[in-house]
Amino acid sequence: MTINEIKFPIYGVMIILSILLGMLYIFLNIKEDIKKDNRLLLYFVLVVPFTILFGLYFTMVTSMNFNIFEVGLSSYGGLIGLILSSIIFEKILPTKWKIFKYTILALPLIYGISKLGCTFVGCCYGIPYNGPLNISYPFRNVYNVFPVQLTEVLVFIIAFFILNRFKDKKNIIPITVITGATLKFLLDFLRHSHINQILSVNQIFSILLVVIAIIFIVKNKKKTNRNK
Repeated sequence: MTINEIKFPIYGVMIILSILLGMLYIFLNIKEDIKKDNRLLLYFVLVVPFTILFGLYFTMVTSMNFNIFEVGLSSYGGLIGLILSSIIFEKILPTKWKIFKYTILALPLIYGISKLGCTFVGCCYGIPYNGPLNISYPFRNVYNVFPVQLTEVLVFIIAFFILNRFKDKKNIIPITVITGATLKFLLDFLRHSHINQILSVNQIFSILLVVIAIIFIVKNKKKTNRNK
């Protein structure tokens, strides 16, 4: 499959679309807890700049490229922005941490949709691969690579729907974090940028997130046992 250069800001459009779909998912799950629409508007005002700015900053720092017009958005930078914005919102207009919970649950959907943008513009392309569904980007002088971006789209959207079925289960927040970080860790091996690396920055961050989530589960279990 050959993807030619698209004279349209499709990357930015897919990023915004992914955030909007995430916001819609959050709204549908907390609409009974917020009586005023301006609450969701405030959250949107917080989420968009936080996600984009942290996503850009993370990429610039890890790549040491500080040209804002040359770098893309880091998924983990965007994650930091999303988490911070949801915490700030919770402090301003408390929702008993429901908005934080559904922000975390929305992450696989947001990430999956956003990777469509990467697919069309050719960033984060895969390792050399001549099998079925290989992708070529002539405008980047990249030929026959693994469709890792499309794989991420499919895997993360499936993960979103599966996790959403268990949204009322205990520890669903750390379980979602562990699931997403593990998938990210494994799929990073299929990226061209991983060649000649033992562990990428994304993988190191994935390991850190899994460890934090496991610690949270253990502490939560101990607290539950003490309260019995």
